[in-house]
Amino acid sequence: MAKLYFIALAITCLLPALCDGKPIVLVSPLCPNGNLDKDTIDNSVLKVVNKYREDLINGTQKNGALNQMLPPPKGMTQLEWGCELEQKAMTTLNGMCPTDEPADPDGLATLFSVGYDDFPPPTPDTPPAQLLSTSINTLLGNIEFNPLNVVSQGTVSKTVTFTGPDSLKDYAEFMRPQTTQIGCAINKCGAPDYPFTIYCIGNTKTIQVGETVYEGLTDPIKSCADVTCPTGTVCNETTYICVNTTSAATTTPMLTTMSTATSTSPTSSSPTTSSPTAAPTTTMPTSPQAEFPGGGAGGGMCSSVYNYADRMTDTLRNEYVRLHNFRRGLLATGQIPRKDGKYLPKAANMWKMSYDCTLEEGAVKHASTCPSALSEPSSRQGIGENLKTFPATRFDFNTAAKKSVTEWWKPIRDVNYFENVVVFRPFHDGAPISSFTQVGDLLVKTRFLV
Repeated sequence: MAKLYFIALAITCLLPALCDGKPIVLVSPLCPNGNLDKDTIDNSVLKVVNKYREDLINGTQKNGALNQMLPPPKGMTQLEWGCELEQKAMTTLNGMCPTDEPADPDGLATLFSVGYDDFPPPTPDTPPAQLLSTSINTLLGNIEFNPLNVVSQGTVSKTVTFTGPDSLKDYAEFMRPQTTQIGCAINKCGAPDYPFTIYCIGNTKTIQVGETVYEGLTDPIKSCADVTCPTGTVCNETTYICVNTTSAATTTPMLTTMSTATSTSPTSSSPTTSSPTAAPTTTMPTSPQAEFPGGGAGGGMCSSVYNYADRMTDTLRNEYVRLHNFRRGLLATGQIPRKDGKYLPKAANMWKMSYDCTLEEGAVKHASTCPSALSEPSSRQGIGENLKTFPATRFDFNTAAKKSVTEWWKPIRDVNYFENVVVFRPFHDGAPISSFTQVGDLLVKTRFLV
């Protein structure tokens, strides 16, 4: 079983948070004074979000990593495009490329993505349609790794509520039946690490902790008789989604094709933990500059393994597993390019990574000192290690996770190694490519420090 290990720290440094951007304007915009055309809107935004809504209706949407399904909604609406919301998103970006999500002045639901959420990472030549679909899929796909709260209301209904973490906020906001419109803007940016910025706005207020996402049913939806649509909408007899009465005449099922990058991503495996015995008491050297992610109280899945497990959160543990397994899925299917544009050979036996709390203990110990270099190999016999530091003014713990994984995988794009077989050679040791070999190996025992 491949094993993963990680701890996140904040390193302080002052860097600019904005760069100039250029709005992407397509040939035939759908909306007056808008930028995106109908095909891009339909296939790269609406189809993506409505696919997640369709999965809820069909009872096939996973709620977290334990193969439990979310209940079907009593009445789920179909998302439509809002020209005014598109204008609002364009105005908010104002030709800039912020690396931190702008707050909507009216407190509306938003989606925000910059250019390092995928691998291979986007370039200035990546089509806007691909940027939109992959980014939105990445944001909403967090439901596959962290569950929403589901409370039974008697024997006929269930209430789905948002209780955190923040990574689920995007999914929760855009799965609410009250969210019926979305508008997006996309800017091309000059920075290599941030080739684009996407900002979308919905027509409902941002969700708060404890608020309802939707009211669900205990039984599957078999016909429109099982659906209670909101006022102004009617149940589509084919899809069972509630459509605006002005477009209710169509009975064509929603298209469910998703982006190629998303379909190749493997699901996360169950975390590996030790038996629930008391954690040993230890004293861990800690730098006064060290900061740790909030929400780790109690230590989560690693609480029984060691004493300082509260310096990490289950949300980040699962996110690191997801990010690596997504890329390992691309590697296994021959979709990771080298410098010359040729693809690495497919893997015949790529294993899925799982999480190991014992490995995490060693990472926490080293990372808590705010190191600038890898730990001594003698302190981790037979265990590999990757290290990355980021400016705390520009990254939070969630964005640092995405960026670090991209950085560890990125060296393969600068070399032409491994044309026929992927084998680690002595001259790779200590070279930039070594970070890739740590995360792309078939059977890995590595600890990652950010």
